[in-house]
Amino acid sequence: MDLKKIFSILLICLVFGKMVSAQFFSIGPSAGLQHTWISDLDENAKTALHPGFNGGASMVFSTESHWGLGADLKYSLEGSKLKSDSLNLTTKWNTSYLRLPIRGIYFFGDYGNSVRPKVFLGPTLGYLLSSKFEDTDFKSTTSSFDIGVHAGAGLNFKLMEAVWLNTDITYTKGLLDITEDNAISNSNNFNGNLALNVGVLFGLK
Repeated sequence: MDLKKIFSILLICLVFGKMVSAQFFSIGPSAGLQHTWISDLDENAKTALHPGFNGGASMVFSTESHWGLGADLKYSLEGSKLKSDSLNLTTKWNTSYLRLPIRGIYFFGDYGNSVRPKVFLGPTLGYLLSSKFEDTDFKSTTSSFDIGVHAGAGLNFKLMEAVWLNTDITYTKGLLDITEDNAISNSNNFNGNLALNVGVLFGLK
C-alpha cells in the first residue's frame, strides 16, 4: 500500500473520529397547548377555537455543527369545533392520537451559546386512539393512521451544562383523509394543528 492510500485512510479515520466525538443525544419531557381543526367538514359552518394539548417525550440527536435530528412520542388531543351562525349551532369532533413527529433541525449559533434559535421540518405519523363526534363514538369510521408534515421554529435556552429549555411553535398539516366513509362529511377531511410546545432536554455526549 503506497503512502498516498495510507494518508487517505488516516485522514478518513480522523474525520470520522471527530464526528463521533462531537455527537450529542438529548432526551426529556415535552408538552404543548394547541389549536386543532379538521378541514372541509361543513361548508356552511366556520371553524371555531378548539383547544387541545399534547404530552410525552422528545429527543434530539445533533453534532457540534448546526444540524440535528429530532423526534417525539406524544399523546395528542385533537379534533375540530364548528360553529354555524345561521343555525346557532356548535358541533365538536374530538379525536386523540399517539403521535410520532420526526424532523430535521437547523440550529443557529454555536453549541455552547446560551440561546440557540432553530427551524425544523419533517413528517408526522399518528395512530388513532379515540374519535367521538358529539356523543357518538366514531372510531370505527375514522382512519386508524394519519400521516402529515410539520414545520416550525423555536428557541433553545441553556439552563446549565447539557440541560436545555426547549420551546417552539409548530404547524402541522395532515395529508390523509381521516374519514373512512361519508358518515360525517362527503368531502376529504384533513387534520390541522398549531401548537406551542415547551420541554426540558437533558444532554448526553
